Amino acid sequence: MANNKSLADDFFALNLEQRRLVHFVLCEHALEKWNLYSNAHEKIEYMETVASTRQEVDKKLPFDSFISAKQGSDSQNIAQRYREPIVAMQDEDLTFPENVTFAYYAIYNLFKKYAEQEVVDDWLIVNQALSSEDDSEVGRALFNRAIQMIKQ
Repeated sequence: MANNKSLADDFFALNLEQRRLVHFVLCEHALEKWNLYSNAHEKIEYMETVASTRQEVDKKLPFDSFISAKQGSDSQNIAQRYREPIVAMQDEDLTFPENVTFAYYAIYNLFKKYAEQEVVDDWLIVNQALSSEDDSEVGRALFNRAIQMIKQ
């Protein structure tokens, strides 16, 4: 996203709880982007090249991940369910349109931070969620709305 510096400054001026709320507002938007993409496809499949097996993407995983992050625990075996698709994305066996990739990773990192309590850079989640929007101006407006929502 262009001009991230001022957005980052606004974000880092927030306290930790406000940052957490912004993460969830932005990742809820990223989840909407994922759902639009996944609902447009009956199945999302890819060929895993190491074992030469056909894999089907768990279309419900980002939603389950978002809920687990909100609950602060991995009650649905999310970490295990993410193993194959994350490796496949890194190996480029599994590809999505760029904005959908950012949405998927934003939700994944939200899960890692809030359900698994791993150290994940706060700005990474924001930047990935905002990058789920193709239009940077829409992303900026989304960010500003999220800031306003949490300050009410």
